[in-house]
Amino acid sequence: MDHTRSADDQRTEVPPRFTFGVSGHRDVVPENLPELRQHIGTVFHRFRSAYPNASHELLSPLAEGADRAAAELALSCGIKLVVPLPMAQAQYEQDFPTPESLREFRKLLAAADSHFEVRGSDIGSNRRTEKYAAVGDYIARWSHVLILLWDGRDNEKIGGTAWVKKRREDWIRASKAGGNAPPLFGYAGTIHIVTPRLANPQPSRIEIIGELPTLPKP
Repeated sequence: MDHTRSADDQRTEVPPRFTFGVSGHRDVVPENLPELRQHIGTVFHRFRSAYPNASHELLSPLAEGADRAAAELALSCGIKLVVPLPMAQAQYEQDFPTPESLREFRKLLAAADSHFEVRGSDIGSNRRTEKYAAVGDYIARWSHVLILLWDGRDNEKIGGTAWVKKRREDWIRASKAGGNAPPLFGYAGTIHIVTPRLANPQPSRIEIIGELPTLPKP
């Protein structure tokens, strides 16, 4: 019996998927963006070096500010962009206040590897708030590494970055008790990049809080 296969029959093994997620402020101080991108790049580099055989992707809903900064950097360094939307695209686009912001969103969405609408949850009482919370919860749950661009203050806003951080902690606890974690790599890290915002320019120092993998020796 001939066990040889033609080229058409052969299949390339698909590399495992390693997922970054981002949550952060919309009103990032514009002057801080270069430094923030540098820190985000450090996070990407360290974890990509630690998981070199994986296919890397970023979950970003492409809201203004932190989401887009991370998305732009991911695309520039070869990380796939996956966009979980809180609602239908036309409805979501109503949140972008200027034509420039809308064009930027559509450009990034067109460059994404895929996008999809996250199903709403029953968290909170406001319908739109529920939809944003559902996206934050999805990213908190299914990211191997969650990057928080956050000033560190808890404004108790459902779906906000502090809320996403708490949901991340909830999912990590649940996984330790036998619940589901992201496939293969589990919860590999939660990285807080201290990020001043227009509504709160303090703290003035931008820094990474969280354990990064050490770079392999050359």
